[in-house]
Amino acid sequence: MINHCKPYRCNIFRSVSVVFLILLGFAHASANAHPSSSKHPQIALLGDSMTWIGGDSCQNPTGWSHVLKESGIAGKIDVYARSGASWTNTKSTKRNPQHYTELLHDDNVVYNQAVRLIEKADNSNELPDIIVLFAGANDAWFVTKRPGLYDKEDSDILYSSDTDPAMVTTLEGSINLVVELLQERFPYAHLLFVTPLQMSKTDAESIFRVSDIIERTASKKGHHVLRADKETDINHEQEAQSPKYTYDGVHTNQEGARLLGDYILKFLISYLQNSTTSQLITDN
Repeated sequence: MINHCKPYRCNIFRSVSVVFLILLGFAHASANAHPSSSKHPQIALLGDSMTWIGGDSCQNPTGWSHVLKESGIAGKIDVYARSGASWTNTKSTKRNPQHYTELLHDDNVVYNQAVRLIEKADNSNELPDIIVLFAGANDAWFVTKRPGLYDKEDSDILYSSDTDPAMVTTLEGSINLVVELLQERFPYAHLLFVTPLQMSKTDAESIFRVSDIIERTASKKGHHVLRADKETDINHEQEAQSPKYTYDGVHTNQEGARLLGDYILKFLISYLQNSTTSQLITDN
């Protein structure tokens, strides 16, 4: 008798099978390529509500992180994302990793999530192998609350752990500051940037403009960028008229989470497969 299953469950089953094969090689390669104590990659998630809705345990099926967890790709997933977070700092942003809110706030920025990740690593000696940074929706949506967002960054500025985030109020600069912090503390970690999805609350052009800056800035630093705003089927017009992949025009429902999760998972599987192959060739 043929055992039928829903398409997304079949996709996840196939993904898990591929992941296990990849991890057989990754377990060998990680000893030299990554400082993680786990044989499977440890993944840290930074971002806004589009990541946070999966929950700290990634058990909420309306979040794409649930797809990541169910795939079995990671030995551990740590979530630092917060609803309401933006990439862009303001003139009032402070180094405040313990601050908690689920709303837009001067201190609710990716910078403070990165600081919190670093502090945890310092205290536990657990180092992420992959850091996924998925933010930008609130930058596009609440642009008036981030007045320096589109200003041009001073090319002479050098960032470090001592940099005052209140002095970095452009989107480009805020990204560069986070990248410098993470690269300094986690030199072996792979940084993956995901641009914001189109949504009903702001026009697609605003999302594209923010995403273009994210892509350009991250790419200059040599990091991969996934253009979720252009490479998924979630679009402004559909979600504004009759939401299909979101429950409120912004946040994914289960179908949207599966779509987005599979999109990100596909890249991660390919990345791990290629990294493992390259490391095994080097070792031999």
